Amino acid sequence: MSGFHFVMPTGSTALVGGPIADFASGGTKSDTVSMAKYKTAYFFFLWGNQTAGTCVLTMTVIPCDVAGQTTKGSAIPFQYRRVHTTETNTDWAWSSSLVTTAGDEQMYILKVSAANLPTVSGVKYEYCYVNVAETTADAAVGGGFVMMADPRGDEATLDKVTS
Repeated sequence: MSGFHFVMPTGSTALVGGPIADFASGGTKSDTVSMAKYKTAYFFFLWGNQTAGTCVLTMTVIPCDVAGQTTKGSAIPFQYRRVHTTETNTDWAWSSSLVTTAGDEQMYILKVSAANLPTVSGVKYEYCYVNVAETTADAAVGGGFVMMADPRGDEATLDKVTS
């Protein structure tokens, strides 16, 4: 059994995995992932030196009923951790709408629990994604990826979690 399943973003409608200039320009989002076979999803966002100003982002986790994000719920609570400078990690904290700290060379890890996905009209939402909005429109070279953890079963080959 594998404990982790890594997802490099598709880049078609989502945050590109490798560093790109002004990665959050106009707002972006992660790929939508299925939590059906995992209890936890970790969304990693990182950026280096700002090309201008100080990048500040607002991040929310949005649940949805299908991978296509046709029916979306309200932002759900998640835990997050900030990593900045050399191995400086903050403790896990809770948020439903995270506004990042201005500055260069940062990484934010958002930890989403499948238990926090809502049930709406008798239907348990199975999918979620992270919406990233620019609070200040200052360019930063950055990117992100997703790591699924705590599998619900034992599989030698991991099933796809994106659509």
